[in-house]
Amino acid sequence: MKKNLLSIILLSLAITSFGQIIITNDDIAPVGTTVYMSNDTVPAAEIIPGDAGANKTWDFSNVKAQTTDTINLVLPASTPYADKFPESNFAMTFSGDSMFLFMERNDDKLVRTGMAFTLSEEDPMFWHFEPEDILLDFPVAYENSYTENYVIDYTIVSPQPGADSVRLKSDVAKETNIDAWGSLTIPLGTFDVLRQRVDEISTDSIFVKLMGDWMFISETIDTNISYSWWTDDVAVGFSLFSISVVPASGDVDGSVSFMNSFPVGWFENNMIENSVFPNPVSNMLNIEFEEAQNGELIIMNQFGQLVGKENLSGQSRVRFNMSAFPAGLYLFTLRNASGKVVSNGKVLKR
Repeated sequence: MKKNLLSIILLSLAITSFGQIIITNDDIAPVGTTVYMSNDTVPAAEIIPGDAGANKTWDFSNVKAQTTDTINLVLPASTPYADKFPESNFAMTFSGDSMFLFMERNDDKLVRTGMAFTLSEEDPMFWHFEPEDILLDFPVAYENSYTENYVIDYTIVSPQPGADSVRLKSDVAKETNIDAWGSLTIPLGTFDVLRQRVDEISTDSIFVKLMGDWMFISETIDTNISYSWWTDDVAVGFSLFSISVVPASGDVDGSVSFMNSFPVGWFENNMIENSVFPNPVSNMLNIEFEEAQNGELIIMNQFGQLVGKENLSGQSRVRFNMSAFPAGLYLFTLRNASGKVVSNGKVLKR
């Protein structure tokens, strides 16, 4: 009887643990990846987060791709605003290169350090998260949770006559819970997932500077609840599905975002073809482009640190002496004369 009972307990434990995953930094897509996230702006009524818990099933296979956003995972040095966020070693650019998200990424965490918005070339806007905002706390596992507070505080020139500047301050209290695990089905396929719930209470304050003095104008408090589904499938390397809900009712608040095709790497997405040889390299590295280029080529190590650069003026080949570089993975980016990234790639130093 005791033997049978022990067998039942062991079987129950095996069933409970089956399908549970743990997500680490190695499961997140690397620099050089392009992610395509589709949006369903009118999601079906049955697309709801559901309850927290173990061994859940979410079938969101009927979502429709009405719009699609392109997200490029890059090194900060390949963006125009790396000097504004020196602590960052990872970044994301979004469709149209009008918004940049700067991050710090290591084996312990993935955090937001700041954002840049290109409203106009003459007047970009910069947000700094003080302190950093934790997106993923590695290793990510079921029933993990943490709380944090961060502030976004920035000033803009007032468009209104009589006011010198407008200061906007957002104080955010955030709670994150890995509250469920199970199986998620979307048009891309079925995946073992962890669900991340994020509750945020934002206190937003507005101040106006008049004749040298700041004047408080208004304060609003907003609550946001969002869910994201993550997998350890390295072919994905990004959030599979995201949704926000109305706190009072639990109804979907706006559109839902989902991965509708697998991410692609740089070599599948180059604008200008390049040839790198030898690769792996011990001493001299040659990088050739399909046509003569004008701009700047930079080489960075896997931690986002600049290790070399070369200005190109009508050249189609660049040579780098890498004999003194430590062994490891290096990345290169070519920016044209207007600052746009037009080609990039990877090389292994041995």
